[in-house]
Amino acid sequence: MNSSSELEKQSVTTDENEQELISEQPAITEINKKQVTADFLAEHPDFFNQHASLLASLEIAHASGSAVSLIERQVSILREQNSQYKSQLTELVAIAKENEQSNQRMHKLTLSLMGCTGIDACEVALNEVLCDEFSVDAVALKLSIEPQSEQPEHLFVQSDTSLGKELEKLLNTRKPVCGFFKKIPLDELFDEASSSITSLAVIPLFIEKNNCFGALVLGSNNVRRFNAEMGTLFLKRLGEVLSHRLSAFI
Repeated sequence: MNSSSELEKQSVTTDENEQELISEQPAITEINKKQVTADFLAEHPDFFNQHASLLASLEIAHASGSAVSLIERQVSILREQNSQYKSQLTELVAIAKENEQSNQRMHKLTLSLMGCTGIDACEVALNEVLCDEFSVDAVALKLSIEPQSEQPEHLFVQSDTSLGKELEKLLNTRKPVCGFFKKIPLDELFDEASSSITSLAVIPLFIEKNNCFGALVLGSNNVRRFNAEMGTLFLKRLGEVLSHRLSAFI
């Protein structure tokens, strides 16, 4: 019968053997992987015919000395093109996702405006949805027509005021314009939020093409959020939806 000390010695020896096996395991595993791969390709010589796309990522040298063979050059060009196509596809997918999100947000805003029963309710809906869903920091709705009874006076601007004159200049094109317009009195548009606004989007509102009755002005604390180079298709659609809804109240 083994003594306690002998059992301990056997246990230590067993642990040491296990540690040696574990330390050798990665090298053996790596060798096995390479051999398994080689054996598989040898047994399936038509593998790359069935998986031709894998060839684009393989690097196989040709015996052409220091010169680059025609095949290598063609493969290099194909790889570069493949990389460019992948980048373009990734960019297109990202744009498609962004457009889908914008469409969903626009749909939400449209539904909110449809439920409004007056100009003041439209102003509330615009502030809630545009600030929450479109990362806009300030929203101002300004109408250049005479207010009807019980309509909020702060939504209307006189054409002979500094704000009215500057808005009229920007609305002459009947298209949304973006940038930072120094002559626009921001405090008359956004009150307390005006000090941090560094870029604007001015969207014309009209019943007919030549009958502009106001503007929707969006403000951002990001100087690049609304810039002169950006596309304005979404802003144009926003103006059309809002114009159609407000026409029921003016």
